[in-house]
Amino acid sequence: MLVLILAINTSIKAQSINDSITIELSKLSKNSNLVGFSVAIVNQDSVMYAKGFGYANKKTKKTYTIHTVQPIASISKTFLAVALMKAQEIGKLRLSDPINDYLPFKIYNPNFPNENITIQQLVNHTSSILDGDATYGKTYIFKNKIPPFYNNFTDNELKAEVKTWVDLFNKNEMMPLGEFIKKQYVEGQILYKKEQHFSINRPGTVYKYSNMGANIAAFIIEQTTGENYAEFVKEHILIPLQMNNTGWRGKNYEPRDTSILYWYGYPMPDGDLITYPDGNLMSNVIDYGKFLSTMIRGYEGEDNLLTTESYKEMMKDPVSSDFRKGVFWTVDSEKIGHSGSDLGLLSHAYFLRENGIGIIVFVNTSDTENGMIEVRDIYRTLLKYAKKQ
Repeated sequence: MLVLILAINTSIKAQSINDSITIELSKLSKNSNLVGFSVAIVNQDSVMYAKGFGYANKKTKKTYTIHTVQPIASISKTFLAVALMKAQEIGKLRLSDPINDYLPFKIYNPNFPNENITIQQLVNHTSSILDGDATYGKTYIFKNKIPPFYNNFTDNELKAEVKTWVDLFNKNEMMPLGEFIKKQYVEGQILYKKEQHFSINRPGTVYKYSNMGANIAAFIIEQTTGENYAEFVKEHILIPLQMNNTGWRGKNYEPRDTSILYWYGYPMPDGDLITYPDGNLMSNVIDYGKFLSTMIRGYEGEDNLLTTESYKEMMKDPVSSDFRKGVFWTVDSEKIGHSGSDLGLLSHAYFLRENGIGIIVFVNTSDTENGMIEVRDIYRTLLKYAKKQ
């Protein structure tokens, strides 16, 4: 009887906390410019709280739920981290290896032609490989042309800037990932630009976030395993965790119950990325919650998708506060995880080192007035309750 009473009291307390979270987030949703979002709080075993707010489609009033699927931007790199560690476990590569041991073409920083760039430097963003904003913009491929919504802007400077990007996006054409990498980083290729694509800092010495460094790492997985990167992730992560609502559009996965993405408040057509490994994975908070719970258990010492040793290496503290990353995961004194932003979306996924409670936020809106602040407030509301667990 005592056990039953304690269980009932615990359940009532949990429901009260969940109700409080819902009330606070409902107020934030109502007063924000965000079209829709979903959130979750997880522990090592399960999803403790999950809720959707606003709309997945503003025009049709389709609600955004915990099952709504959208791209999650750079949080996708947490899957790349696990995939790399798995490839290392099965003997296909070592993080300490030079990237040119595996690439079908050679990449060197022309400022340091005798210095090897290693996989380890790719994963902690110290490789000296830069994205080059204009070139990286060529990665966006849309199913239909983006309409000239910028004509509604009153800020002429912003109108001109967004028009430039939209014009670029609307001209882009799909190409294989390896070809896109080669064209930018191999001297003599059509997109090669020394000043834009390579840092003046020696490889391994300075942190500079690099999406293209992540894509090179994914391409190396393909070269060493003989498998398409999306299939490798599906085989070693998605299937074992029964993440049935997660994947890359057009790569043996067609999402259902998707959200429209709103850039500057305007709906975007469905899109893809040439560089899909760095940021175009589609998921929902329930599916990603399974993944984050698994990561928490691994961090706390359980062998599951990876061995304990691999988890320790993947989520190790950076060698200095200037470096910030373990193996693609952001690691600081309070939390481990990643965030993301892209055209029409913002995302956060972290777990607290102290108590192993995770927070997930997926938002279908970006570049609206106060949007970043509103997403921060959503995250901080969840963080307040996560710290009490």
